[in-house]
Amino acid sequence: MAARSRTIRVAAYRALLVLVLCLMALPLSAAEPTDAVQAENAFFRGSHLMSRNNMVEAVASLEKAVKLDPQNLKYKSVLAVAYNNLGLKMNREGHVAEGVRFLGKAVNLTPDDKDIRFNFVNAAFQAASLPDEKVPLVDKVAFVGQLMEIDPENPSGRKMLAALLNNSGVAKGRTGAHDQEVTALEKAASLDPGNPKIKKNLATAYYNLALAKGKAGAVQEEAELLRTALKLAPKDPLISENLGRVLSNLAVFKGKGSDLAGQIALLKESLEIFPNDPVTKKNLAAAYNNIAVDEGSGMKLSDRISSLEASLKLDPKNEATIGNLSNLLAKEAVRESKGGAPGKVIELLERAARIDPNSQVVKTNLAAAYHNEALAKGELGKQLEEIRLLEKALSLTPSSTEIKVDLAMAYNDHAVALGKKGDTKQEVLFLAKAAKLAPDNKVIRENLAKAKQKGEAKGEKREGSTPKKKTKES
Repeated sequence: MAARSRTIRVAAYRALLVLVLCLMALPLSAAEPTDAVQAENAFFRGSHLMSRNNMVEAVASLEKAVKLDPQNLKYKSVLAVAYNNLGLKMNREGHVAEGVRFLGKAVNLTPDDKDIRFNFVNAAFQAASLPDEKVPLVDKVAFVGQLMEIDPENPSGRKMLAALLNNSGVAKGRTGAHDQEVTALEKAASLDPGNPKIKKNLATAYYNLALAKGKAGAVQEEAELLRTALKLAPKDPLISENLGRVLSNLAVFKGKGSDLAGQIALLKESLEIFPNDPVTKKNLAAAYNNIAVDEGSGMKLSDRISSLEASLKLDPKNEATIGNLSNLLAKEAVRESKGGAPGKVIELLERAARIDPNSQVVKTNLAAAYHNEALAKGELGKQLEEIRLLEKALSLTPSSTEIKVDLAMAYNDHAVALGKKGDTKQEVLFLAKAAKLAPDNKVIRENLAKAKQKGEAKGEKREGSTPKKKTKES
């Protein structure tokens, strides 16, 4: 009766327009129906339409009832049934996406109704399995996403949603929406973490987003995204090469900002990822050299030496680094000499000489170290050690008169000792060496002459004592 009277009022609207305008100033003869009354009327009308299977109009009336009286559980329950029935009807008619949407509304109203839940879950799976031409991918994701909200532990739902999000992410990536690509694939990976296909696609998504960030000048973000991509696909050569390049570029900025330690860390990481890049090797070698010679770095002398040695391993022919390392080793040797550690002094200077064999400073210092140690050995009676060290010293500084004289005297002393043991041949040999080094030394000349006389005398004696051989008669 209410619907009919409303229809009459609407039909007579134009004819009664003037009368309504005249009566607007008069007091109302009857009060407007309350929300509760309107809600009840809408509910009864919707229920009546449901009984006649007019589901579309029934839903509209029941929605009005719930809107007017949202706390009424009876209205919600009947509206849920109406949504459910309309959803099933639309599914049967081939309108799958619309049907699932109405079933989803039914579940939202009465989440504990097992029959409605069952209908929605089946319809959501059915929709997700259809081609994208029939049910758009975005709807599939929404439907299975709602399914997982009402049934989070559903294993089939997790797998299905992961697959749909994977497809959605890949589709976003093809359009250049790389942020959305990453978001979708991250969700997919969280739902199905062991899926290698999703993991690979997520790595690609991070890589794509990284390149976009790099083009926009966000190099630090680019590096972080590439690091994440490489964790997922550690053997991907393209990701490795790009991350190595980006880290190397970041290191250049660190170096310009005088952050040498940060520069070295990035370059080392770059080489670990992309080990054969010659530019990065050169840059890291230069960074090691720079931090070693930087007086403001606060490094110990031994650490500076280690840093320069690391530099030379990467760039063995760099003359600046060779000179720097050689000089630092010589400085360390001087420091050790003050502490009375001759062995350590020689070791350091020998390292310096191997690195820079043409350094006159190193040669001079090493010769002096050999010379001093030789004299110490001589005082202990270790003549052969003394001679060996003096010969090394002289090979480094062949024009040193002092070393020549000391070596000549060492040869002389060793020769005299040999002569006392009866080894005249070796005595003469060492005295001859001594005389060559110090031809004006009277003692050496006299010792050499005596040794030669002894040798000649031994030779004559041996010759006289040799029996003559008998000749056979013919």
